Amino acid sequence: MKTRGAQLGCVVCCGVLSLLGCEDEKPAAPAKSTAPVATPAATPTPSAAAAEAPKAEKASERPSKVDTELSPARRAAVEAKYPSAKGFLVASDLQAKLKANKSLKDKKAAITAFDKLARGKWVLFSGPLVNATEDAFDIGLEYTPQLPNDPMGMSRQFFEVTMSGIEGYHKEDFKGGNVGVVLVKYNGAAKATPGYELVAAGVWN
Repeated sequence: MKTRGAQLGCVVCCGVLSLLGCEDEKPAAPAKSTAPVATPAATPTPSAAAAEAPKAEKASERPSKVDTELSPARRAAVEAKYPSAKGFLVASDLQAKLKANKSLKDKKAAITAFDKLARGKWVLFSGPLVNATEDAFDIGLEYTPQLPNDPMGMSRQFFEVTMSGIEGYHKEDFKGGNVGVVLVKYNGAAKATPGYELVAAGVWN
């Protein structure tokens, strides 16, 4: 009896150990990953404003050639936008008066004569912008005519009017002496401020 009881005890014990062994042999469940899963970035849809940007930029480009003739329509448009400048003078007309004055022999006398015509008035200048800086530039004004025997124009004499505080002026638009059309308050002594670059202002069409 002892032998059979011992055998039964052994069987039970082995069964328990076998079950425990089976539990130990079960593979552990894989740990869930908490790392974020990368998703492909959504392709941005261009907005209507972005689609129109190239057109707007192109529309604001300065024309390569500027017609400087003051037509009645242009004068009307300028005076409508800048009513304080109504009746403005035109530098080319004043230049013609200087050229007709045979007594003007040097720059100082020419500037004095121009001051008498234009000081304190609005004047329309057009022509190449020279000596350009970030906030100022010059436009030349002739005061002697070209002599008939001077095909190169070396006989012409001129002085430069320095202009500053000009709305719409950007130095990069006038590289190489590009032509500008400027309505400016002439202060005398070949200085003028403030003013407007009319092509940039959109009133010189």
